[in-house]
Amino acid sequence: MDIRLKAEYERRIQNTRLEAAKRGFEALIIVGLAPRRVGDLMYLCGHQPMLPGHPRRFGFRGRGCSAILLPIVGDPVLLTTTPFYERDLYIQDVRYEDDLPANIARTVTERGLERADIGVVGMDVLAAALYGDLCRALPQVYFSGADDIVMNLRAAKSPYEIERLARGAQVGDAVGELLRDYLRPGLTELQVYQFITQELSRRGVTGAFATCQSGWRSETAYDLVPASPDKVLEDGDMVHMEINGKLDGYMIDICRSTVIGRAKPEQLHILETALEMLEQSVAAMKPGVIAEDLEQISGRIALAHGFLNNHTRTFHGPATYLGHAIGLGVDEPPVLARGDQTILTPGMVITVEPGLYQTGFGGCRIEDEVLVTETGTQVLNTCARRWW
Repeated sequence: MDIRLKAEYERRIQNTRLEAAKRGFEALIIVGLAPRRVGDLMYLCGHQPMLPGHPRRFGFRGRGCSAILLPIVGDPVLLTTTPFYERDLYIQDVRYEDDLPANIARTVTERGLERADIGVVGMDVLAAALYGDLCRALPQVYFSGADDIVMNLRAAKSPYEIERLARGAQVGDAVGELLRDYLRPGLTELQVYQFITQELSRRGVTGAFATCQSGWRSETAYDLVPASPDKVLEDGDMVHMEINGKLDGYMIDICRSTVIGRAKPEQLHILETALEMLEQSVAAMKPGVIAEDLEQISGRIALAHGFLNNHTRTFHGPATYLGHAIGLGVDEPPVLARGDQTILTPGMVITVEPGLYQTGFGGCRIEDEVLVTETGTQVLNTCARRWW
């Protein structure tokens, strides 16, 4: 394993132990579920569970799940429900069994923790049936939810992580610049989708993903309508496109919008307003700012330009939020939305993605990845924002 990566895992494990100890836990059980809820396990040891399936059937219990037992004192253990796992993991003690609760109980007992206070990270993905099995197998353990421990540590990225996110942003930019030149009337949405994903894949991106919504189909907010092989981009169509994927384990997430051919004045007004919302929101970001306050900034700009019901849900619009953090997962906390009172801190990387929808002239979304620094922000994307 790369020396620098090994040092990253050691730091993360130690910080996780410190946070758990502060709460009086003697150990943590960190659960991940394939395919999407795997970030905590990747963060701590580089493991991604496989083969998602039924949570509990006959002797198979927890299929598609893996867990880390992390004692405050002693080496961690990775418990998996499949024999197929990465060989270059930070945690060397890997134990495979088809019954995850039984595997956990046996390991907890072996470590002398059968009467311990243990925090559970991943209660949101641990099936109630599996949790019941675990409680019955360890009746004297006091379990408590502790989802936020790893989540909060993951929020502030290390220099190692920022380098990878920045590299991914650069790849997204390169594809974006090619996409800008590629767009023209006569293409189908599916052709645009294929162009984006192929160009991402050529640059080493895994799980390349894209959207292309044009004309009336662009009016939807976060309904990721599949790119159509029949919808042809026509002169005057508003179009917005997502560029997504994973590079070196870290996500890419940017979006650009434009008009195909000649734009109507109303469409230019929509695009320029969305761009102002992005620029002003990013300008307001810095340590100490509360996440939900940024949505208020973009919302006020939308209202000032006459978009009463087209942006944030706070103002009765169709969108769910202004943005979200990004890292090992594409959508991490904090969320830039009403109700999220997370205070921004240096090291957070957040996508800011204001959009306007259901306007009658088409919808748009413009998105960049933004690093919160000690004094303000650094936008990781350099791809031109104005494509019209």
